[in-house]
Amino acid sequence: MAERELNIVKEARITLNDVSEPPRWSTERLMKLLEDGQRDLCKAAPLLTHRANINTAQGSETYRLPLDCVRLLRASCEGLPLPLVSYDAIEDVSADWEEDTGSVSHLVVNSLDQQEIRPYPMAKASQMIKVRYHSLPVELGWDEETTDSVEELEVSSMWDGGLTQFIVGKAFLDYGDEASNSRAGTALKMFGDAIYQAKKLSRKSFSKRVVSTTYQAKVSSLIGGREYGSSNCRSGY
Repeated sequence: MAERELNIVKEARITLNDVSEPPRWSTERLMKLLEDGQRDLCKAAPLLTHRANINTAQGSETYRLPLDCVRLLRASCEGLPLPLVSYDAIEDVSADWEEDTGSVSHLVVNSLDQQEIRPYPMAKASQMIKVRYHSLPVELGWDEETTDSVEELEVSSMWDGGLTQFIVGKAFLDYGDEASNSRAGTALKMFGDAIYQAKKLSRKSFSKRVVSTTYQAKVSSLIGGREYGSSNCRSGY
């Protein structure tokens, strides 16, 4: 386990007053909570963004972005930005937009499925569309043999305090009694404050942790076919 993840789990144990042997919560359990906390944080705010290249294919209508995509942020084709429009808005561009063909000028986005995109008009020839999307982190995982996490945290260490509170809050909920639920609420409110701060900062800029990939989107639709605690706990608990 990397030192950073170990320190977060250790800090959570101190707050939970879980420092004696045997511990009430296994390291595997607390590591899973850390994984969940990072995922919730990244889902709420674009702390991580990835890039992907999509090569259009003649006759293909829609394409799928990677599974870690939360929301499409921007796109371009041949050096020019592509407006991101809804299925309703594209009707204002062309009443017959589903039949139009030519060079891609817009990207139609399904608000109910941000992993699905539809270039407009349908490309007559292969074109490369470059996209940047708000992404989820990889799962930390757990190795039974080494009793260690498989991956490391991807978000900045500035969010470690919030992630610690997430672990504490969710761990307290394991008990289910009134006192533990109250302590859980206090901790999860602190985690909520971290999410608020993350959203506030993300309005000004995206994370520098941008990964460029050679991901090739899968065609999801073809013409005529388809795709593929304790009283001495800290911090007021």
